[in-house]
Amino acid sequence: MTALDTAAQAPLRLTQIVRRTPVTAGLVVVLLCAALLSGSLFHPLSPAELAEVGAGDTRPAVGLLTSAFWCSGPLACAMTIGLALLLGPAERRLGSPVVLGGLIGGQVVGTAVGLAMIRVLAATGDVWARQLSGTVVVGPLPGLLAVAGLATAGASALWRRRARVMVSIILVALVLYSGTTGDVVRLSGWFVGLAAGTLLRPHGDAVPAQHVSRREKRALVALVVAVTAIGPLVAALSSAPAGPWAVVAHLFVSERPDHAMLRAVCGHGGDLTDCRVLQARARLTGHGPALLTLLPVLLQLVLAEGLRRGRHAAWVAAVLFTGLLTVVGGVIVKMVLRTPADELPLLAARPGSLPAVSQVAPVVAPLAVLLLLLLTREGFAVRAAPGAVRRWLTTAGAGLALIAVLYVYLGSAMSRQWAVAASPGALLADLPWRMLPPGYLGEVLAPLVPRYEGTRLLADWTGVAMWTVLLVTAVRLVRPAAPASDAALARALVDRHGDGALSFMTTWVGNRYWFPPDGSALVAYRVIGGVAITTGDPVGPPAARAAAVLGFTAFCEEHGWTPCWYSVTDEVTAVLAASGLQQLQVAAETWLPLGTLAFTGRRWQDVRTAMNRAGREGVQARWITWAEAPLALRDHVARLSEEWLAAKGLPEMGFTLGGLDELTDPAVRCLVAVDRDGEVRALTSWLPAHRDGVPVGWTLDVMRRSRSATPGVVEFLVGTAALTFQAEGAEWVSLSGAPLALPPGAADRGMLTRLLELTGRTMEPVYGFRSLLAFKAKFQPQYRPLWLVYPSPADLPRIARAVSSAYLPHVSVGQAVRLVRALARADSR
Repeated sequence: MTALDTAAQAPLRLTQIVRRTPVTAGLVVVLLCAALLSGSLFHPLSPAELAEVGAGDTRPAVGLLTSAFWCSGPLACAMTIGLALLLGPAERRLGSPVVLGGLIGGQVVGTAVGLAMIRVLAATGDVWARQLSGTVVVGPLPGLLAVAGLATAGASALWRRRARVMVSIILVALVLYSGTTGDVVRLSGWFVGLAAGTLLRPHGDAVPAQHVSRREKRALVALVVAVTAIGPLVAALSSAPAGPWAVVAHLFVSERPDHAMLRAVCGHGGDLTDCRVLQARARLTGHGPALLTLLPVLLQLVLAEGLRRGRHAAWVAAVLFTGLLTVVGGVIVKMVLRTPADELPLLAARPGSLPAVSQVAPVVAPLAVLLLLLLTREGFAVRAAPGAVRRWLTTAGAGLALIAVLYVYLGSAMSRQWAVAASPGALLADLPWRMLPPGYLGEVLAPLVPRYEGTRLLADWTGVAMWTVLLVTAVRLVRPAAPASDAALARALVDRHGDGALSFMTTWVGNRYWFPPDGSALVAYRVIGGVAITTGDPVGPPAARAAAVLGFTAFCEEHGWTPCWYSVTDEVTAVLAASGLQQLQVAAETWLPLGTLAFTGRRWQDVRTAMNRAGREGVQARWITWAEAPLALRDHVARLSEEWLAAKGLPEMGFTLGGLDELTDPAVRCLVAVDRDGEVRALTSWLPAHRDGVPVGWTLDVMRRSRSATPGVVEFLVGTAALTFQAEGAEWVSLSGAPLALPPGAADRGMLTRLLELTGRTMEPVYGFRSLLAFKAKFQPQYRPLWLVYPSPADLPRIARAVSSAYLPHVSVGQAVRLVRALARADSR
């Protein structure tokens, strides 16, 4: 197609867009025309013009609607029109009448509610609200945000939660830190849209998002940490921050004292102490103090990224950092409450006296983040490689020590350039103050005040150097590290001798390792409540496995632990048969031999039908690994997985059941079903089993399907994977076992077996273990028993509690209540 053809078709395409989204097109046209007529497309509107067209307490009620058509200036116009274009997708989805109603209703009601809240607060004497009273607002953002909130009601569970949490956090932060009238009405417009979506959504349209996966929880906590880190800078960069927490910005950015004040205080007859304080504050500007303001924020953003990845080291560092900010904030609050307003620069930075909410902001803001981190501790269990923390302490400590030595040495060499003579001890005592952002130093003067250029440079840049060391070393600490020590030895054994169906699971996060003296084998385990639970059989050469079984059992007895051989094969039970331990079948592994597999004959009808249907509907199977997959495809996979978990609304299980975190290993292969539109409809992941370093089998781990996927799409993926592995020379495929589900003909061990089956039937409506076993039966597998081997029936209650904790390690009270309710609803049907 030539450029002329493209140009000729442009009007037609534009007409089609206008027909599909008339409300969006009309709003953009009105905004452009209003901007051209008022001149706001080229220069800011004057206060008189804003008062004429905006919405406010003193404006007629019609201004609540007409204010949506105007912009305050060129930048606001560009941003508003850009956001108005985003209305198009919502209009195509919700329909033009709904979007028009949401836009008008959200604009009018959201603006009215926001202005009413300001009026009520101002009537109570609130300083912040009185400052906002009488101001006017323009722009359609309250209505646009109301439509966005309305649209989230029909979104999937995952994206509904993501959008609502993310937008709410950002808008609340803007109100707290920037605090303009526009921020308030935008927040109220968003909440009006959320309320309308909740009230108008037909029952059953979307599944409530009742549970957050580990991965999603990490992302949300990281978002909160990042927003609260950036918030003070947002207030500092705002032209006139007025929010209740805007005072925190003055702890990061110091305002230069007025020249007239400097001349008056430092002139003839002025107070020498006050003069030195004002001179010190006057020097807290420039490149060094600017970086000193920025680096702590960058460090918090680095820690937020570490939290998103689930790094335990990032969690510890974030707790320590926010704890320190809370303590320092408490000192500032104490100073604020004890110091008269006319003597405190922090209060002098804002007219009038501060309301109580602002006075406690320096301690409340970091304390809220600290409590959030403590409450979500269980989500950050990815440990650093052994020795990583020690190396970080060594590197960071050495860097900080070197800077301290240089500061003392250079400061002593220039001791006469300080306001008072500086001894090495005084310089060491002064050093921590140099790490405080400039605003803190504007409130609390450091012990040593530089008088000349040399000491000023030293004072300004020492803190920058120390923060840089912490930032650089923190980046290395929180990013994923290569396995070392026990983890590296375990991975090497698994890659060479891990030919069991569960062998690769021993490399997952949360396992500990036991090795015999010669290091020829390993047993992966975790200790919960004094019970040592293994992850399947030992890994190693066949000749070393029997000795490893006996050795680990003795190791547990030496440590006072109850040995619990969980999901082990007949090979382990045979070794322990003479030791007097008990055994109970807890699952059946579904084993599919390869070599002559062909989906022919009547018994394969279900699988063959699923594969044929996928071909007719244009669904393709695509092999990927997480690291090599395109970003868009990874996003589709993550969205599908999170939606699947969110729709269940139940706690995410772990231990021998993998999730999205386990897909990132380069050895894990994923097979996804992609439709004609490029959307991922289903996902399966496969774990390798090696013998002498060569893959001889593959184990099915993750299975996910979208709610809109056609029936049989997972059967299509499993069948395709089995044929692929057979063509590659693999010997078998394991479809894994289903906990609490036994196939027909399983060994009956009396009351315990019947109790296990009862538990499986009880949990079936919630987790569907028996349905999962029935699904795997479509592939005509061989059933291999998986056993629990334990010392005595008296240990079973402790073992049951430990195994439950392994699968569901972090069940909150709310999740437990939802689980009980789900079981009760299923029982009543």
